[in-house]
Amino acid sequence: MGRPRRPSGLAPFSRFVVGAIFVVLAIGAWVLADRLLTRSGDTGTSPEVAFAGDLAVGGTLQELRLPRLRGNGVVDYARFADRPLVINFFASWCPTCIAEMPEFERVHQQLGSDVAFLGVSQSDPRGASILLARETGITYETAIDERGELFRAFGAFGMPTTVFIRPGGEIADMWAGALDAQALRQLVAEHFGVRV
Repeated sequence: MGRPRRPSGLAPFSRFVVGAIFVVLAIGAWVLADRLLTRSGDTGTSPEVAFAGDLAVGGTLQELRLPRLRGNGVVDYARFADRPLVINFFASWCPTCIAEMPEFERVHQQLGSDVAFLGVSQSDPRGASILLARETGITYETAIDERGELFRAFGAFGMPTTVFIRPGGEIADMWAGALDAQALRQLVAEHFGVRV
């Protein structure tokens, strides 16, 4: 008589668990390496995309230049540095971005020049983003970050993401997820003291 054998179903399940753990660790290592390289300043940014500063909440944005979404030239943070700035990352492949963009336009119109708005298309083809901006009716300044370099530098992880920057560059907050007009107005009032 031989020794009792283990149930045959255990070995494949164990291999699955070990494989899953390996995949999760590999993805985690890749994300960590990407974040460390970005934070250290070695961003490998494309020539048109430039940013500097501590881009975490509580840090300070010192410099930002991005290509305009429509037309030629760049959008430079120096234009906005003397007033509050709301940066909203969007993409044509993001349904919640599409839903919130008219809400951002409504608040932009209500606030006028008291608060600047900058829509940044990230990881999206230029043509698709231009079409989306037209269809959603946004009139505030737009730029493009086709490789998502600035998005990653902010440590953003979900779409849409909105960053609230006080005059002078202090990063007051970063919000992941969709915002309607009322929630956006509340965050603007909370972080900038500006009310409609």
